[in-house]
Amino acid sequence: MPADGPSEVWSEGGRTEIGIVGAGVMGAEIALIAAQSGFRVVIHDVDAAAVDRGLAHARAVGRRQEAKGRITADDLTAALARIIPASDDDDLAGCAIVIEAVTESMEVKRALFERLDAALPRKALIASNTSGLSITALAAATGRPERVLGLHFFNPPTVMRLVEVVRGERTSPETADAGIALARAMGKTPVVVAECPGFLVNRVLVRAMVAAYRHATARGSDPGAVDAAVVEAGPAPMGPFALGDLIGLDTLASIAGDLRSAYGERFWDGGALAPHVAAGRLGRKSGGGFLAAGSTPGAVDDPAREAARAYYSEAVDEARRCLAEGVAEPDDIDVALRLGAGWSEGPLAWEGHA
Repeated sequence: MPADGPSEVWSEGGRTEIGIVGAGVMGAEIALIAAQSGFRVVIHDVDAAAVDRGLAHARAVGRRQEAKGRITADDLTAALARIIPASDDDDLAGCAIVIEAVTESMEVKRALFERLDAALPRKALIASNTSGLSITALAAATGRPERVLGLHFFNPPTVMRLVEVVRGERTSPETADAGIALARAMGKTPVVVAECPGFLVNRVLVRAMVAAYRHATARGSDPGAVDAAVVEAGPAPMGPFALGDLIGLDTLASIAGDLRSAYGERFWDGGALAPHVAAGRLGRKSGGGFLAAGSTPGAVDDPAREAARAYYSEAVDEARRCLAEGVAEPDDIDVALRLGAGWSEGPLAWEGHA
């Protein structure tokens, strides 16, 4: 860490440079948030055309914010002017922290971390926006593992308030504190999470979703009816089938498969996802998945309510496992599910008066 500590570093505002590597939608929106918070931002991609597309996306998002009265035209212009395009690693040399937002591949990210370690000054921090890959393994690709952490922004970053600040095995307390301070400086709510497969929100939420899928598949329940029963029974704003279609069933199948490998059969989906993925029915992005466009859900019946009970009971169980394992504190678990999944109450608070 720089000698003056994390709070002073991030309070410098526009005098501090933040690097964002990966100019896709996530990277572009993280860059926009940082620039709107007063930081100078270097947005980097090896493909210069990708940087141009990222800047165009940031401008488009900013203009939508302006149209909704969330930012003035002058403030948007000033923020966009603080975003500097780059495609050379040397352009990152002035950054106090670099956040990578490249494809969710350990091989790709480790190779990038090696490059960043060579390009950045020794005091700089390196953060990953991964949604579940090992921070410890990424840090091992560098000569500064104590200065590596996870900063998991939720999609879309310009809307979602939560950032999971993930500690690897060798992440120093000062580095975690810096991540917390940076998230707050960017207007986000940080929740500190100890490294584990899936981190916190995805781990609890996917456990709940696959539980509902197993029960619905076994009973032949109507997906729309299960979704309605879940919303009716508890704090989730959207049922597991509609949410799966929103996430993308191929993406969800990959996440669920990784979690099943890590934790066992409680993350088995009952065979619900594979047929849809094989048929190219991937959810909203393909025009249909579990739910067909314009379909009308069936009536909420006992099998749908049974699937909803499984959804919530297994979410609570996974939240309690995270608590027992020291993944996060009780209040942070509830905050994370409220802000990261849109629940009106977190699972531990909800269990207390369900």
